[in-house]
Amino acid sequence: SRAQRVTVTSAEATYRIERTARGWAMRDRGDYPVDAARLNQLTEGLQNLRYVRRMTGDVSKHERLGVTDPRQGGRGILVQIEDGARALLVDVILGIEPNAGTYVRRTGDDQVWSARGEMPPLRSVAAWLNLHPVAIAAANIARVDVAPPEGRPYSLVRSVAGAPFAIVAPARLQPVAQASVNSVGERLTQLAPIDVAEAPAIQGAPRARIRAVTFDGVAIEGELIDSDGKTWLKLVARALAPEQEAAALALNDQVAGWAYALSELDLNVLAAPLDTLLPTAE
Repeated sequence: SRAQRVTVTSAEATYRIERTARGWAMRDRGDYPVDAARLNQLTEGLQNLRYVRRMTGDVSKHERLGVTDPRQGGRGILVQIEDGARALLVDVILGIEPNAGTYVRRTGDDQVWSARGEMPPLRSVAAWLNLHPVAIAAANIARVDVAPPEGRPYSLVRSVAGAPFAIVAPARLQPVAQASVNSVGERLTQLAPIDVAEAPAIQGAPRARIRAVTFDGVAIEGELIDSDGKTWLKLVARALAPEQEAAALALNDQVAGWAYALSELDLNVLAAPLDTLLPTAE
């Protein structure tokens, strides 16, 4: 394949994937490695895209078919693939509407075609990246300290691996549901970030902090920082005992260079205010 660079532009996200010495990487996300299977899905999807029916050449109908140019605020998805000399191999706007099929037009051409074919989820940056920052078993988290965006800081502790968490500070408190306390305690190991950036690019005062300690003696400290309309998580691991230095170092190799943008759901569980875990006063 002569492809060297893939640029995807949509109302939801814009990103640039390039072939580098270490393989395909997302250039505008600090060269974060791209999932090769996903890239194959795109190239095969484009190669196997079948133009089924000639639709309209009427610009006023582009909006309805979802093929308006995203660079002008449109709903379409612009896919551009370049070779090493920056020549465009692919330059199309796709209208991919749930339950309504796929529509295609070449950039600069008003003619729209209905098409058949399977495409990867192009509107999502995260779909291209293997964003599972903390590769630690959920059962191995022994203690979690949370300083939420609002309300009092609190601590969750469990006695043995996989046991239920108890709220131990600011006092021993009875939660409204054990499952919701366990979710907060284990969420760090189950995150599904929606975007990634190089850690130094995300600056600001943290709106919340979390700290998780494993039964083996590794502490993972996280800061939640608002930037560019998203909330980002920056992580650093520390060994609490000399024999854990290697484990902490391995974790830092994976996470310390990055900031991870969190979904609303992950954010609301990871740094849940204490009040949300307690029964409401009658």
